[in-house]
Amino acid sequence: MQNDPSFEPAAPAHHRPASQRSRPVRRKKMSTLTKTLMWVGSGLLALILIGVLLTSLLRGGEESASEVPATDYLILTSSDVSNRVRVEGYVSPGTVESVTTHLTSPISSVTVEPGDRVELGQTLATIDASALQGELDSQRTTLDGQVTSAQSALTAAQGAYDNYSAGINNGTNPDILAAQGAQRTANEQLTVANDDLSALREALATSGNDPALATEVRAAESAQRIAAGAKADADTGITTARSAADTQLATLATELETARSALTTAQTTRDQALQKLQDDINSATISSPINGVVMNVAKPGAPATGPVVTIGDDSKLTITTKVREADIASIKEGNKVTFTSGSTGSKEYTGTVTSVASIADSVQQSDSEAAGAPAGSSDPTFTVEIEVTGDREGLQLGSSVKAQIITAEEASTLSLPLDAVYTTDADTKAVVVAVPTDSGGYTLEERSVETGLANDVDVAVTGGDVAEGDMVLTPGEKYRSQLGQNVTLGSGMSW
Repeated sequence: MQNDPSFEPAAPAHHRPASQRSRPVRRKKMSTLTKTLMWVGSGLLALILIGVLLTSLLRGGEESASEVPATDYLILTSSDVSNRVRVEGYVSPGTVESVTTHLTSPISSVTVEPGDRVELGQTLATIDASALQGELDSQRTTLDGQVTSAQSALTAAQGAYDNYSAGINNGTNPDILAAQGAQRTANEQLTVANDDLSALREALATSGNDPALATEVRAAESAQRIAAGAKADADTGITTARSAADTQLATLATELETARSALTTAQTTRDQALQKLQDDINSATISSPINGVVMNVAKPGAPATGPVVTIGDDSKLTITTKVREADIASIKEGNKVTFTSGSTGSKEYTGTVTSVASIADSVQQSDSEAAGAPAGSSDPTFTVEIEVTGDREGLQLGSSVKAQIITAEEASTLSLPLDAVYTTDADTKAVVVAVPTDSGGYTLEERSVETGLANDVDVAVTGGDVAEGDMVLTPGEKYRSQLGQNVTLGSGMSW
């Protein structure tokens, strides 16, 4: 019984319960079939393990190759590399017109609201013109009366001149007529004196120088001289009368011209004053000077002392932005710009730099800087104007924008992230490339590169031993120590 493998020695009697001490416990005997199956299973398991080991050895240990995450490699492709200055600003109209009026009367009504689109000549607002209309009516009455008075004065002056001129021309001028009458009388008296003197002289000669006749002759000679003097005075009187008449006619002509000028002045004064008042009344209706969008309006009832309506001409859109002193030197007129707007999400728009300020936006002086050196902010800003080009759909006036001013660019060139490039011990630039193997894996190799334009993110590839389609690892410095090793590339989204 002790040689029977199925026999299990009984526990000492003093350790077993009394109920079990009377018969021994036996283990169940394993069948021959069961033993055979166990031996076959053990053999198959050993064969499988050997196969796995041999397969691993035949593949050169590729199953143990390290995996490169998808985020650490990229497929080299052509793209644009550029240097950019990031700025912020707001969309503004190209031209802003503040519509004002010289009238100070209250605003009666405003017919537009901010955001309305208006056209050239469209009515925008009206000003209370009732006081102006009353002033126009009052001024018309007064000024018309002044013109009437001036017209009457001109008529009187014209009549006086015409009558006096006619008197001279038709010989009815009283002064000239009186002078002519005096001349006729003087002529007659001289004729009589001459005749008397001649007769007395003949008588004296006939009498043989009669003393009495001689006395009469002397008296006649005196009378003749007096008559000749009167004749000369009368002739002078004619000339004087005609000259006086001409002078009077000239005076009347001057008075006529003065009256005519006074009438013209009265008419001009009236017309200008009334026209101004009428223009003021007409200007009480305010119209749009341009096509555009209403940006701001004044409140009805308030005096029109400032802009009544502000209109933006959005046929051209601009962006005004501030650029830091460190970046302003790289920005030039004509630089391309890309930007997004807060009102349109991720949609990208384009623009062009049109103006770059040469003076900082603000320069302050401290009290102690008498020489005028800049003080205050240690980071001055400069204003840059950008004109929106291309598609403008969705842009709103006043919307905020985030823009990138492209200061340098290499288009359609191979480019790499900056971290992909490292400097070799030979002081050259290189990258790590994953080269496919026949077994489906990759081997890491070092390839030289030549670089060009770079920014904060990527760098242009201008030459070297890389080509479009190469698998480049990033960052290169990280995988530099694994050159020559086999790797696998993880799935997922790479660069």
